[in-house]
Amino acid sequence: MESYLVYALARVALGFFRSLPRASAVRLLELLAALCYLIDSRHRHIARVNLKIAFPDLSRGQRDTIARKSFKNTAHNLLEISRLTQLTPQSVSLLVTYDPDFGLNNFEAARRQGKGILYITGHFSAWELLPTAHALYGHPLSFVTRPLDNPLLERYLLHIREAAGNRVISRKHSARHILETLKGAGSVGILMDQNTDPQQDGIFSDFFGVPAATTSSVALFALRTGVPVLPGYLTSTTDGHYAIKFLPPLDVEDTGDKEHDLKINTCRFNRVMEGIIREQPESWLWGHRRWWYQPPGNPPNLYSLSEKELDTFLLRRRSKMVSG
Repeated sequence: MESYLVYALARVALGFFRSLPRASAVRLLELLAALCYLIDSRHRHIARVNLKIAFPDLSRGQRDTIARKSFKNTAHNLLEISRLTQLTPQSVSLLVTYDPDFGLNNFEAARRQGKGILYITGHFSAWELLPTAHALYGHPLSFVTRPLDNPLLERYLLHIREAAGNRVISRKHSARHILETLKGAGSVGILMDQNTDPQQDGIFSDFFGVPAATTSSVALFALRTGVPVLPGYLTSTTDGHYAIKFLPPLDVEDTGDKEHDLKINTCRFNRVMEGIIREQPESWLWGHRRWWYQPPGNPPNLYSLSEKELDTFLLRRRSKMVSG
């Protein structure tokens, strides 16, 4: 009964925001996001810790401004989810275009290799809009998601995500499907900017100078298949529209030493993700506990440290990096 109630409320909310004029929906959602920032102390604290880790040289006020904008960005993503099924190949260009300098040129460079494409992306801007828009331009792909706990809502979201011709691969037992798709010259997208259990496929790799448990699966799939790795993400334009950006395709380092190759390539991918976040910090999902797991020797829970303890830890990390 509870699952059905949550599903029904979600359907009503998405339908409501879909029915509003875009400008009105944006204003209302931004107001709700600002309210959430005030009352959701848990995610506000997580965002503040994350921003302290990533941008320790910014003032508290500057970091809080980024956090508030990040909450609003999440609201924009919800708006785009509510309208994904309304987009068509004829209308998508009114909302989303390719960046003229970092767009189709890099996508075509990856495709000319004649293999599949392994997209890496993160929770940037309206991240749910990215695969739908790319598919409506004629480039469908498969992408990996973690199923929701609510089966009714998961089924509905699956319908939305696959409406433009994409295919969703459940994160559970996904390896075989991903490898088959890539070896068949298909394309797969993976979100790789979230905390990953080291007991599964996570390895510790520096992210903004602090170890973060990061999926090694991207490096593993690239090494197994030889496909190019293509970083892609959305940026928001000043007029409320979006641009699809693709960075130049990445070749993976393959020395034959599996452990070394997984580590060095995952580190490289993390640096790419970090660069994208630095480019548009307000567009990233700062309310996620990205540094939840820590290796032995580090505080086991960075999110429980006092501000002074966190400052001391970060200072020690920076000193270690400077000294080599």
